[in-house]
Amino acid sequence: MSTLPRFELRYFQLMARGLGPALVAEHSGLSWAGNKTLVFDTTDHWAALKPSTPFGQLPLLTVPGSNFQVAQTTAIISYIGRISGSESSATSDRSDLYALSQMLLAEAEDIYNLMVRFLPTPYKRLSSDGVLTSKGTAEDYDAFWATLLPTHLANLERLLPFTSPASGASHQKYLCGELHAFAMLYQAHLVRPSIFAGTPGLEGWFDALKTDRRTRSVLSGESPMGKLEQYFLEAGSARICELGDERGRWGWGDHLK
Repeated sequence: MSTLPRFELRYFQLMARGLGPALVAEHSGLSWAGNKTLVFDTTDHWAALKPSTPFGQLPLLTVPGSNFQVAQTTAIISYIGRISGSESSATSDRSDLYALSQMLLAEAEDIYNLMVRFLPTPYKRLSSDGVLTSKGTAEDYDAFWATLLPTHLANLERLLPFTSPASGASHQKYLCGELHAFAMLYQAHLVRPSIFAGTPGLEGWFDALKTDRRTRSVLSGESPMGKLEQYFLEAGSARICELGDERGRWGWGDHLK
């Protein structure tokens, strides 16, 4: 019997778009390899790998012993769900729950894109007077927490009655879309732990999934993916731009600093 993992998953050592696929992989029940077990470090290995990838981007899923590759976060998640049977097992071939999972995948991407636009990172700071970046301003940052994200959380909470058949104890299956949505909410929760103040039902779902042993394995860095560092940061964090600065990298000039 082959001892090769069913698939390999590579990403930067950051949560960002890597946390969702890692959670789906760990919840799949399949043998898999990730950054830690592959000894993959983007600083040392990404430049050589990049030209051979479909879009020159990470995350990337590969299958040992073949040239097969899957790029793009949601495609990777859907592929793992399909080969593991986790999606069909969780939905019992119910097309309504499959559609729900796909909706949650899309909603998770919407939330991620909002965080990319409005939250600072180790590479990017907020825009301000005399400093133009690809991020919004401090006012936009506040609006994200006050109005934009709460709207998305309220919408997600309304979906909870439909997710309950796939949720629960650690032996039960979560929808792939649930896991990806959790990945985005977890990253927002790291920045502002009070995000669920207006959605207690959603918080209960979040807490149950967070305490699942498979989820804990990923969050703790014990899974094959290894440690994934926090990507989105609080506006006053000392970690903002500690790994780089888009202005210098993109040649935006000293007058913007």
